[in-house]
Amino acid sequence: MIFPSTLPPITTPDSNLVTYVFTQSAQHAMPTHPVFVDSLSSSMLTLQDLQQKTLQLAHGLHTRLGIQRGDTVAIFAANSIYYPLAAYAIVALGAVCSPANPQYTPRELAHQLESSGCSLVVVGDGMRDKVEEALRLCGRSGFVQVLMMDEGRRGGEQSMFSYMREDAVYEILPREGGYLRTPAYLCYSSGTTGRPKGVLLTHGNMIANAQQINQIKTLDSRQGQGQGQGERRSEVFLGLAPFCHAYGLSYVLHSSVALGGTIVVMARYSFAHFLRAVERHRITYGYLVPPIICALSKDPLVDQHDLSSMRTVLSGGATLSAKLIEAAQQRLPGMRVLQGYGMSEMSPAMTMLATSHDNPASIGILMPSCDAKVLDADTDQPLAGPGQTGELCFRGPNVMLGYLANPQATRELIDSDGFVHTGDIGHIDAQGFFYITDRKKEIIKYKGFQVAPSELEGMLAEHPDVEDAAVMPVYDDAQATEMPRAYIVLREGGEGGREERAGKVVAWINARVAAYKKLRGGYVLVDSIPRSPAGKIIRASLRNIEHVDAGSATSGSGRGSSSSSGSGSSGGSEPPAPTASVSSVA
Repeated sequence: MIFPSTLPPITTPDSNLVTYVFTQSAQHAMPTHPVFVDSLSSSMLTLQDLQQKTLQLAHGLHTRLGIQRGDTVAIFAANSIYYPLAAYAIVALGAVCSPANPQYTPRELAHQLESSGCSLVVVGDGMRDKVEEALRLCGRSGFVQVLMMDEGRRGGEQSMFSYMREDAVYEILPREGGYLRTPAYLCYSSGTTGRPKGVLLTHGNMIANAQQINQIKTLDSRQGQGQGQGERRSEVFLGLAPFCHAYGLSYVLHSSVALGGTIVVMARYSFAHFLRAVERHRITYGYLVPPIICALSKDPLVDQHDLSSMRTVLSGGATLSAKLIEAAQQRLPGMRVLQGYGMSEMSPAMTMLATSHDNPASIGILMPSCDAKVLDADTDQPLAGPGQTGELCFRGPNVMLGYLANPQATRELIDSDGFVHTGDIGHIDAQGFFYITDRKKEIIKYKGFQVAPSELEGMLAEHPDVEDAAVMPVYDDAQATEMPRAYIVLREGGEGGREERAGKVVAWINARVAAYKKLRGGYVLVDSIPRSPAGKIIRASLRNIEHVDAGSATSGSGRGSSSSSGSGSSGGSEPPAPTASVSSVA
């Protein structure tokens, strides 16, 4: 059975993405309206600045550096107010923008620079050495031009600002054959296994996704239940979602700008910096990931800041439990926590909640002009009717063109009817709301019983001593079965030793679940849970701990000190394995 969207369909214009964003934003905001504001310095770009400098840079890239339609230009930089100038200029030219994760090692970056075939890299402050090393590793030194993103120049470095002339702007022209199927971005999937693959997202994909997101965002105003048009124009969005990821591109650089919003940009995350930014800039709408929602629900720092301006937060990357959402909303009564769902291959948003929806555990309703189907997880046969659990599959105008130079991987993901097979297990209810219960390949099988890691992860996140957590299977040869093991980041402070506190967390979980769901694989204390830029747990990195420590688990006690070289916001394909202490539980 195919489930169509219940929302009115969209009509996507055959336009350059930058033309669409600028045209839409001009309908909602004056030229002097601040669009991008730095969270620390308060430096800003107005709508007029954004439009003029984008087209000036596009002209310079084209006439002085020879960038042509169809060329690929990489960006290796942290979030900044200048990042959109580079991205928009590349896309305006009809070239392909390939954003790279600024946390990449030179080896990881080399893979993207080589496979993308880029002819230019725009580089953030302090990152040139990494780029030069990456180019050396992939044998492209001397073949790829390097341009600095920031305004200053040091030691002969060329800044992109030196390629802007006030009297020279690029004219975005209609494209023969149209823009709908012309690539605009080449994003690299954060995948949990193997090397990242290049995801080709077209102008049509990205315009459609901006339209879809904004139709759901404005549901309440059309129903007269939420903000009015004037209030929407003054929305202040938090630009924390990484611009190197489709999450940051679609939600921040495209849909939020098209709505005429102001985006307060954070280059790097710390919870204290986040709280200060919300208070100082009166953020009204935040694009967040689950660990931040968890911190909002229980970190004592929250009480030291005025967060009353933040009316809405959208969480993506992993599902939140209803209890965690309730805890965050009780802590901040004026704030609604909404969930959305997607993946890079879908531009990325496919489902999303509106503020009028009262289904906190749901990942939302289907985007307009999209269809869904649910397949039996074992047989891959379609399930009939709502309420049945299986693999969620989606199709729509926001589904990628394909993986770069990898038709086999494209065919493995997208079936002959155009549906993306997500690997996520869930269901749709009778009202059209979607729910995720787990990943198809991440279900733990304990003596024939299926254990969903996400269920246990949601419970762990509710414990006051837990900062972040993940659950993975560990195989027990003696019993010939998998057992759930928890990877725990303890909150700073707390009473008792680390092992004592972790043991109490596990006992608390085990007292609340069925016997087959107990954390019989023990626990591992780590300093961070490695996550992709979208907030998804990079489970391959956690699995590496097993190769180092699996034999050291002993009943009732941990071994070694707890430290981690993995990063909670890592976007690398193979992050370093955290070192940890491992304990088992009866």
